Amino acid sequence: MSAQQLLEGVWLVGSGTHPHALTDPHDCHSYLVWDGTGGFVVDCGTGLGSDTWLANIGSVCDPARVGGVLLTHYHADHAGGSAAATAAGLDVMAHPLAAKALLAGDQAATQLNRAKAAGIYPSDYTLAPANVEPLPPGRRLRSGGIEVDVVDAPGHCDGHLVFLWDGPEGRTLFSGDCVFAGGRISMQAIPDCRLDLYASTLIDLAFRDIDILLPGHQTLVLEGAAAQLKQAAASFSRLIPPPNVLT
Repeated sequence: MSAQQLLEGVWLVGSGTHPHALTDPHDCHSYLVWDGTGGFVVDCGTGLGSDTWLANIGSVCDPARVGGVLLTHYHADHAGGSAAATAAGLDVMAHPLAAKALLAGDQAATQLNRAKAAGIYPSDYTLAPANVEPLPPGRRLRSGGIEVDVVDAPGHCDGHLVFLWDGPEGRTLFSGDCVFAGGRISMQAIPDCRLDLYASTLIDLAFRDIDILLPGHQTLVLEGAAAQLKQAAASFSRLIPPPNVLT
């Protein structure tokens, strides 16, 4: 496997499904934003494929020059590799709620116990505690020539962030599990999935003139993302949740 370039400055470096960037079947999509002088990685997978994930980053740039790993949220498919990332010398950052849970390796707060009981992860999979730096929403991060806006995006779970980058091909949203192709969302029967906050998040994002949607799973939207976000927001505005990506 290797990194797969998606756009000018963006590579897919991990995935549970993409044939050219496969790290482990339980992983989310993980992205590297890099301009030759600096950049960031978004999400780090479960850690089950961390060697391949690190090698994929290294095929594009020196990982030591990356400004950090930005976690969208604390679910294991996005954040379970945090301990492996920090062991490799990468700084890992997440919403303060997520950082607290990951520092403790809290399998209850991150809903890992429920997910394992549902058969989503191997029964022997554990969340290794990791030194994750709290990243408050509203900040703008810079590494080299890359600037990323940190946006609060609760709904799918507590402590969910999304990241915005104005790149050469348009405004890109790294959405984690907040929103997916076709304006779908990810609703789960877990305590911190909150539809009222989800609605506010999607309505806010619909006004941000987003061109490209790079979600945590499934199809990548490399053009025309604004219409799909507005579709989700319009549904929430009628008090009707958009279609669920989970079936």
